[in-house]
Amino acid sequence: MRMSGTVRLLAVVLLVIVAGASVRPTAAQEYTIGPGDVLKVTVWGHDDLSKEYPVTLDGRVPFPLIGSVPAVGLTTTEFAKRLRDLLEKDYLVNPQVIVAVKEYLSRKVHVIGDAEKPGLFYLTGPTTLLEVLSKAGGLSKSAGKDVLVVRATPGAGSSILRFDLRKIQAGDTKENIFLENGDMMFVPKASAIFVLGEVGKAGTFPLDKETSVLEAITLAGGFANTAAPAGVKVLRRTAAGRQETISLDLAGAVPRDKSFRLEDGDTVLVPRGNTFFVFGEVKKPGAYQLDKETNVLEGITIAGGFTDKAAPGRTRVIRTTDRGQQTLSIDMNDVIRRGQRDKAIRIIENDVIVVPESFF
Repeated sequence: MRMSGTVRLLAVVLLVIVAGASVRPTAAQEYTIGPGDVLKVTVWGHDDLSKEYPVTLDGRVPFPLIGSVPAVGLTTTEFAKRLRDLLEKDYLVNPQVIVAVKEYLSRKVHVIGDAEKPGLFYLTGPTTLLEVLSKAGGLSKSAGKDVLVVRATPGAGSSILRFDLRKIQAGDTKENIFLENGDMMFVPKASAIFVLGEVGKAGTFPLDKETSVLEAITLAGGFANTAAPAGVKVLRRTAAGRQETISLDLAGAVPRDKSFRLEDGDTVLVPRGNTFFVFGEVKKPGAYQLDKETNVLEGITIAGGFTDKAAPGRTRVIRTTDRGQQTLSIDMNDVIRRGQRDKAIRIIENDVIVVPESFF
């Protein structure tokens, strides 16, 4: 079947337009066909052949007259030429074929974590990290400024790539990489610290750079008039999951511990003057006013008493002295069960009572 002169002229014009456009390839022209994609094939003058065709899992397109045609790895232009050559060989005279991707289903990436709309996204050509993040709705309010990309490396498992969104938004193209099929983008929560107690505005603050304890307190509005700067505590969760209490002295014009660096998740606790602390396996851990003479047993009682998980025999009192930090071990079973009241030491300002968890 031969085309009319008008159809042939239209086809030539279209080919000229396509050829001119190929000087600057677009994302769609660069896209290579993969299994699962759906192609829209137009054969000019042949409505019976002009349809949507799925690419099978083995990478072929079942096509009338010419059978199953390999398509995977070809661009739409290359596949159109392959169809044209096969049709022209035995069936049509100078067929004009146009191929477009109707549904991009072969190349996908997963976005998880603190994006607004995490999920599965399909790559419709060369697609940058920022473009995929935009499809996922951008960052949530709790997101950090780094993005991790987990990428499968043939023969070597997976590699983890870290990128700084601040650099990307500033125009650093090296950070804004093209994503690949199978990539997983993870948007972590922002690193944060907590400042509580006697400060101007207690709350949560982002830890987006190296921050000292004094800088954190400044972010929180500085010390309140009732604060005891010499008794600041930093509560830190260790890698083993245990809570560590660090006593800091921030009193004076040049505080001794002003340069102490905070870590993600740290809690800075600024006490009132004349305060002691009870942490660990008690029912109401926290800071308490030392408004009268109080011993360690009374301090634990003020904090609600022991929990069921407590190990009273390994109770500790951490005390800050002029010579540094001192740890006093107290077997509270001796005090409670054996009546050895002399072991219930007196609590002084800034003491920290720690009741550990029982191993059993």
